Amino acid sequence: MINRNKVSTTLVSVVLALASTLVFAEQSEGGQEHQYHDADPRNSSLRAAVFSDDEGELKLLAGGGASGLTSDISQTVGFAEYYTQSQNARLRAAHFDSFGGVYVDVYQLKDAANMYTTGYMLPLGSEDGTLFFPSVNYTYVDGGDAYSTLNGLGVPLQGNEEAHLGSVNMYALHPWNDTHFSVFNINLGSSYGGAEMQVANLMWLQGIKTKVKDKDFNIMFEFKYDVISVQNAHGIDETSEEVTASIGIDYRF
Repeated sequence: MINRNKVSTTLVSVVLALASTLVFAEQSEGGQEHQYHDADPRNSSLRAAVFSDDEGELKLLAGGGASGLTSDISQTVGFAEYYTQSQNARLRAAHFDSFGGVYVDVYQLKDAANMYTTGYMLPLGSEDGTLFFPSVNYTYVDGGDAYSTLNGLGVPLQGNEEAHLGSVNMYALHPWNDTHFSVFNINLGSSYGGAEMQVANLMWLQGIKTKVKDKDFNIMFEFKYDVISVQNAHGIDETSEEVTASIGIDYRF
């Protein structure tokens, strides 16, 4: 099994190296309101989206936000997600200002667990227009049979019915031109209290932007790879992997 702690430390080193060569991503231009890319986490415009994965489950998403709540450059964003087959639900909220961004993420896995995440994100920009959003996170997982359900294992696990995880994340956005863009995200985490577990998530998204009645309309293709490893009551690591492909549309009001 991959040593997730070592990999997480490596990612932190990469983030620090990037921070030394990149600049803090601009949030305003000459006192004028900055136009954020649709895939920029700081974009607070109203949106509605629907995704369908390769097994037919729909993800419904809606949200929006506001500008200027705490300063001329601040952005406050929030949105909700609902999965039609699994009936899972998710709420996210973030606030960005001159210090960077802070956020909370509440994820309910029906009949499994509740996950509560908070973190700090640092927007960085590069000369070629690529935006990087490294972040550090804390997650509290609460649920009796959560770890068994998450892995489809149904075995008793080492530790408590809860877990405390630390993780690092890198979200990167590259606009190729006015209509095409790519997004890459990697997340690595490991528990330091409660049940023993390690997680890794990779995501690649290709987007095509168009206009519908002068409103932004994105067609997106998303590929995700998720792996979770948990330790059972016998001290043996149990690992589960999942690959998901989705297509979706995202409408900006």
